[in-house]
Amino acid sequence: MPSRFNQNAPTDDHPNWRKGPEVEHVEWRNNPQPDIADESLVKAEGEDKITPYLVFLILVAALAGFLFGYDTGVVGSALPLIGTDLGKELTSSEQEIITAGTTIGAIFGAGILGPLADRLGRKWSLFIADIFFTLGAVLIASSYSLAQIIVGRLVLGVGVGGAAMIAPMYITELAPTAVRGRCIGVNAFFIPFGQVVSSAVGAGVQNTRHGWRILFALGVVPSMIQLSLMHYLPESPRVLLLRGKDDEAAAILSQIYVKATPEILDLKLSVARTYVEATTSMQRELTLVERAKRLWTHKPYRRAIIAVSGLQIFSQLTGFNTFLYYSGTLFGLLGFSNPAAAGLIPSGINALMVFIGMSVVDKVGRRRLLLVFAPIMMAGLVWAAVAAWYMTADTEHLLVTDYQYSKTLAGLLVGGIVLFVIGYGMSYSFLGWYQSEFLALEIRGSGSGISTVSVWVANLVVSVSYLSQLETITPTGTFCLYLGFSVIGYIFAYFCYPESKGISVDEIAKLFKEDFGVRKSEQLRAGQAATSQRLKEKRQLSESGDGNPKRSEVTHAEV
Repeated sequence: MPSRFNQNAPTDDHPNWRKGPEVEHVEWRNNPQPDIADESLVKAEGEDKITPYLVFLILVAALAGFLFGYDTGVVGSALPLIGTDLGKELTSSEQEIITAGTTIGAIFGAGILGPLADRLGRKWSLFIADIFFTLGAVLIASSYSLAQIIVGRLVLGVGVGGAAMIAPMYITELAPTAVRGRCIGVNAFFIPFGQVVSSAVGAGVQNTRHGWRILFALGVVPSMIQLSLMHYLPESPRVLLLRGKDDEAAAILSQIYVKATPEILDLKLSVARTYVEATTSMQRELTLVERAKRLWTHKPYRRAIIAVSGLQIFSQLTGFNTFLYYSGTLFGLLGFSNPAAAGLIPSGINALMVFIGMSVVDKVGRRRLLLVFAPIMMAGLVWAAVAAWYMTADTEHLLVTDYQYSKTLAGLLVGGIVLFVIGYGMSYSFLGWYQSEFLALEIRGSGSGISTVSVWVANLVVSVSYLSQLETITPTGTFCLYLGFSVIGYIFAYFCYPESKGISVDEIAKLFKEDFGVRKSEQLRAGQAATSQRLKEKRQLSESGDGNPKRSEVTHAEV
């Protein structure tokens, strides 16, 4: 076939043209199929460099992460400021309902926009999420009743749930394998960055009349910015291939891989097309009910969904978001004069750790970061539990309003929280949002929806029970409960969470064929390293032999 990128390139009739792989590979069928070439071996010059065009795409898409972070973090600063503006002082249970409103909405958002992301595409699903962000912020900021603010939080939550799932999936499908971890990490970093901004603004409006309204209203700004830039975002190349728009997909690839030769671009497009054509057979041959059943009866799909959903669930059961949602309440009980400013402690440290983590994730690996830093998180919970036990000894181990606790012991408790956040920020905080890269293309939308629904259900359980837990099982008991979940989560990750570093997004799904792929991922990465070394040696021999490097031909032949 003629090259889409170079009209003078050889065709199928020319003996020197090596056509891209076109072999059927359908994971959901029971009969074994031959493998498709791994796109991570089809490397273009400068592929490990992030181009200005890719930077623009990632930043615009990652605004969804900022909105997610801001709109979930703002409640911690806003709740103490509401006072009697809704007609009366809010009780603990009413605060929990307001906080949980966004979580409940997010469950519906992920469940609805997940399947729609496959039908409408990633771009327009993000557009719908922005509409919900905007409407929710307006409803909340203009609330004069408890019912209206709850409805506003529900509407806002639909946008949060949709954006939390679609943005990383969109980035996953755009980013080159060599820098995919950092690109997804940008969206992951924008989540705590949005939380930091909400805490900082909250600290600044502590003494402002109706400051909580300002906090919620400011959520409109990033959603409007993303809406205005949506016109410039392309659709995911893989979605375009699903729709038969090969020329548009080719144009986007040429802008992302600006230094790639026409032959390499053709091969990348061919590999992507082959995966798309193979995976769409599931939509053609199965009904909706059969496809839904296949998610759980087909073992590779089930294992992949369990792996990503499990990590997301344990990221919530560790308890970090309770420190975020109720930071103002918690630090107020600890005696801080400006609880909102103190709320910058967990959100600021988390943002810093996520930034460091996303910067090294492609070099260190997802699994290694999790296994190294999760124990630090657990040590922080042990520290916080012990400090809380001694600090509350005079109040029957409960946090009591207006009681003056020892500043030394309160500082030790905060120290434990800081250590916990350091470990959390380098592991669970952002690694859970790499879910899309573990899912095969044909289930990427629905699988991401299931995983995101799981995270919000776990978030709901934690957020609606935190204040009650402080009163019933005491702060020490609450920290110990989170510690227990953290230990279980560590065991789960050790056996069920494979390494995806350096493996193409289409190749990762193969890891779950026989088990959870922990050992297979290491073997695959070792094999790729050996292949890359052979390619390097062949290029060096070619360059030294006739001074005319034939990088494209060597790569094609090896693949």
